[in-house]
Amino acid sequence: MLSSPEGLPAAPPTDGEIAPPLLIARGITKHFGGVVALAGVDLTLRQGRVLGLLGANGSGKSTLSRIIAGELSSGGGEMHLAGAPLRHASPQDAARLGIVIAHQHPSLAPDMPVWENVFLGAELSYAGGFIDRAKARRRTTDVLSELGSRLDIAAPAGTLTAAGQQLVEIARALARRPRVLILDEPTAALAAAEVGHLFAAIRRLTAEGVSVIFISHRLAEIDTICDDILVMRNGRTAGAWTTSGRLDEGRILSLMTGDPDAVLREVGERRIGEPVLRLEGLRAGPAVRGVDLELRRSEIVGLAGLQGQGQVELLEAIAGDRRIDGGTLWHKDRAVSPRRPRDMINRGICLVPDDRRRQGLFSGETVGENIGYVLLALAPRPWRLPAEKLAALATRAIRRLLIKTDGPDQTVSALSGGNQQKVVIGKWLATDVEVMLLSDPTKGVDVHARSEIYAIIGELAQAGTAALVFASDVQELLLHCDRILVMYEGRIVEELSGDAMTEPRVMTAAFGKAAA
Repeated sequence: MLSSPEGLPAAPPTDGEIAPPLLIARGITKHFGGVVALAGVDLTLRQGRVLGLLGANGSGKSTLSRIIAGELSSGGGEMHLAGAPLRHASPQDAARLGIVIAHQHPSLAPDMPVWENVFLGAELSYAGGFIDRAKARRRTTDVLSELGSRLDIAAPAGTLTAAGQQLVEIARALARRPRVLILDEPTAALAAAEVGHLFAAIRRLTAEGVSVIFISHRLAEIDTICDDILVMRNGRTAGAWTTSGRLDEGRILSLMTGDPDAVLREVGERRIGEPVLRLEGLRAGPAVRGVDLELRRSEIVGLAGLQGQGQVELLEAIAGDRRIDGGTLWHKDRAVSPRRPRDMINRGICLVPDDRRRQGLFSGETVGENIGYVLLALAPRPWRLPAEKLAALATRAIRRLLIKTDGPDQTVSALSGGNQQKVVIGKWLATDVEVMLLSDPTKGVDVHARSEIYAIIGELAQAGTAALVFASDVQELLLHCDRILVMYEGRIVEELSGDAMTEPRVMTAAFGKAAA
């Protein structure tokens, strides 16, 4: 079992007792140049409890977490750990005090094996100072086992999937036996079963007195695992309370946005039309093993299932980004054999990838340049496109998609995750989009941005675009899709619609039960 560090009480307070504060932060401030990131944040983390830290992208959650973890210095305010002033100058200082963070985007050494990554910077050694490799390997296996993972600890970290790398990042934090564990969007890349193992590990730690700060945009996870809630807005504490019963999503949304009347955007009804895309026995490598599906105009169809069952590869094959080995792809009434993404883009079939940083954006370029890139790439004489046309395209997309930016000339990397994702979608508005393929389009964005992204998808569908959406969050698909197709081992094993679209039905099929 994961054990807590020495010096902690033997057990947290029993039910009915008030857990004492382990970490207190008061009036924390931080500026980056002229930008105010934190403007006097207060936080209280009680011993043996999980604090859910919520807020829109850019609200200051990650900045506050990095200050607590010693990665950033604060510009003002004070912190106390177990009643003593907390002054740490580096992550190493913080780790020695028992404060450890696992980041949403793992920073692993790609050429080093998993076990070395887990103990990188905190190597286990013999009395003589030599590294105890055998002990490190055993400890790595034990920690990963606690997370329900059977990763090959000798495999280079760079060869792992996104989910595997996230598990290594979490394992690295757990291996340091923290007093305060900060988890920044730990489940964004994980499948449901992996999330369950992580939550079980968190509960074992809190039972031993460890305190956890849990950052997530998935309210169902906050509801499941968190004991206390803190909402941030614009670098300030917007509200804090102890959970009791079901989360009040309206209250959270109001605090996040500052609008007491904030509601999720509603999209009107759609009239589903004729088939626009059809697959017959489609095969693409080992991941896609014979898929049949039909997608109709103005229809939103969800792809569900555990991660790694071929959903992403299927979308890439349809988009022309992965070779098709067999079967037939029909666009309207014509069989298509794409050799490259441009073949499908010219047909109005566009992909929004799941990794916006590496696949969806030119992060060093401006919002306008990113939005105009597709138009430039498809133009026979891009050098003759007037700058005014590109500027008008960017301005229309910013207004239509409600992208929060200083303007088309702002660098896209300066935007929040949700607004970056809107830019990824917005660049396709220069084309006549018939089919929008979306791979986990709301991964790592806050609940308000998530609702706006699905509202955009709904508005595109109202205008006649068909959407095929893979989401790791089943609730998203249940809420927004007309039908759900469940994939298992590269095949569609269940199709659900109407009253049959329930989470138990989806999860039963996701584990291959419908295929039996």
